[in-house]
Amino acid sequence: MKRSFQFLALAVVLCAGCAPALKDLKPTSSATDSGNISFATAGTLARKADEPKFVMADSVVISGELSFPSGPGPFPAVVLVHGCGGLGSAESAWAPVLRDWGYATFVIDSFSGRGLKEVCTSAGTLTGTQRIPDAYGALRILATHPKIDSARIVLMGFSHGALLTLDASTAWAKETFAPAGGPGFRAFFAFYPFCNITYPERDRISGALRIYAGELDDWTPAQPCVRLVQQLKGSGQDATVTVYPAAHHSFDNVGYGSASLYLANVDSGAKCEFKIASILGPFPSRSEIGKCARKGATIGWSPEASEQARRDVRAQLAELLR
Repeated sequence: MKRSFQFLALAVVLCAGCAPALKDLKPTSSATDSGNISFATAGTLARKADEPKFVMADSVVISGELSFPSGPGPFPAVVLVHGCGGLGSAESAWAPVLRDWGYATFVIDSFSGRGLKEVCTSAGTLTGTQRIPDAYGALRILATHPKIDSARIVLMGFSHGALLTLDASTAWAKETFAPAGGPGFRAFFAFYPFCNITYPERDRISGALRIYAGELDDWTPAQPCVRLVQQLKGSGQDATVTVYPAAHHSFDNVGYGSASLYLANVDSGAKCEFKIASILGPFPSRSEIGKCARKGATIGWSPEASEQARRDVRAQLAELLR
């Protein structure tokens, strides 16, 4: 499974120049559309040159792999968004499991269309927040597919993609990137997200939020996520966090094997905690970040946490998508 998914990822990279132009994209899906699908992001969050803020900019073309369970549908769907290393074992392991449970899967690639391979070692190149329009672009095209139940689409992200998922769960993101009166994401499933930065938009979410974290995670620590969920629940919102004992970052990523692995060159903000005025910035200066940011983090697969997470996700999807 891992080898075939890696081959697919390589094929997507090699064919990045084959992507259609924005003007040539189909605005809607047909019943026969599946496999690799190019689509437009719902705009772009670009860096402002003269100050540390994001500004709205034009859409870009990215792609995703759309697959269905057997049967006629329409199916509920899960949009899967990868981590800082690009398409990998987390999505390739989860996608067939989700289809076995009866969900269509759309695994989106945020990097190839932008000419990127990874951002683990250069965190400022593309942030999870900047990928919010990717998720909402995927939602727009999926919602037009005759074999997709547009009222039951979920966003699931891992690490860098989990930060995207966390930010996409805000009411601000839905109000900004989902057409008025159109479908939104029904729920948000974030695996080991970075919860260390707070901002006012995070106080309101547009759908149920489920966070999954490892107790031993030294890259995206669990405790800031626990505090976030406590705050959201305190205001009556539907959010939960599950912390898996003795689990590292990427605890569900079977491609790493069961032993923990230290990655010496990755950027880590685990020791940083910032409160900013808006999701769009302004952001901390390089010198402020430099005081707490470090290189290096640990990853590792936990068979026990993985199996429990699958049981948890299956039960929660069934409950939330009734």
